[in-house]
Amino acid sequence: SGSSSTLLNSPTGIRIDTYMNVYIADGGNNRIQLFCANSNVGVTIAGNGTSGNGATQLSGPRGIAFDSAMNMYIGDTGNGRVQKFTKL
Repeated sequence: SGSSSTLLNSPTGIRIDTYMNVYIADGGNNRIQLFCANSNVGVTIAGNGTSGNGATQLSGPRGIAFDSAMNMYIGDTGNGRVQKFTKL
């Protein structure tokens, strides 16, 4: 458990795309981590690790979904909203 690029804190959701990239809702760190195929180092692609209600912040992300255009939707439970992040 932790907040570095290789650690997670209370992961609460996961999604794998057609390229085998893994997206993880890291609830305890208020971020979405992307682990590219065959990599154990994550990159933060949503949220900034601090709980908040700004346009780019998350508070307890729980779920991840993508639409056909690869826009990402995050269940931002602490803020009672769904956040949309445009095509990755």
